[in-house]
Amino acid sequence: MASTNKNAKLFLFALVALIGAAAGYGFFSQSTASTLKADAAPVALNSNDLAAHDALLAPKPSDIILGDSNALVSIVEYSSLSCSHCANFHEKVLPVLQKEFLSTGKVKLVVRHFPLNEPAMRATQIVECAGKNGLDRANFLKVLFNLQSQWAFGESFLNDIKKIALVGGLDSAAFDSCLADKTIENRILAMRSDAEKTLGIKSTPSFIINGKKLATPSIEGFREAIKAAQSASK
Repeated sequence: MASTNKNAKLFLFALVALIGAAAGYGFFSQSTASTLKADAAPVALNSNDLAAHDALLAPKPSDIILGDSNALVSIVEYSSLSCSHCANFHEKVLPVLQKEFLSTGKVKLVVRHFPLNEPAMRATQIVECAGKNGLDRANFLKVLFNLQSQWAFGESFLNDIKKIALVGGLDSAAFDSCLADKTIENRILAMRSDAEKTLGIKSTPSFIINGKKLATPSIEGFREAIKAAQSASK
């Protein structure tokens, strides 16, 4: 674990230096990117289809899971890599959850993709491609959230994401192949569509703790919801 954290810090340090230099030469603009069209209109949670609801929330082999996969309390997060509130959660709230709950084996966090626009979609493809190429998806996710302001809001987002991928160990050929891989793209879009249709997810970040949506995603809100879930699971 210590070695993994050290590698992640070195990865992030190198990216900050590289992207900071790029920003200084005017490679980044702040124009708004176009929004992806949803596959289906968001719907409310269908209480008559609890089996489908529970089946979708169950952890899958393809999920990014932080913490003990056998933990009784499960937080399912739907997030977009271009969402500033999602970045805030990963930078400020998640470290507290990690210390208090994930590292103790009491809780697991299941991270799922819900891209809101094209930059988020392409960055998400690269996260999944990293895993396909033997790299740590959680590490890529962390760095992309930490450096969100440097890639998510500019017209050159593909080049900016590519700089991150290259420093992270994904070569240029793999990067280009990833973006052209419709299997990865369709899997991500299906994940979003399932969340909309079955769980009624409408925005990011959205959190579901042991089947119940979290109303207030503050650390206090998480503590209260986790405590309730622990009591119910006894």
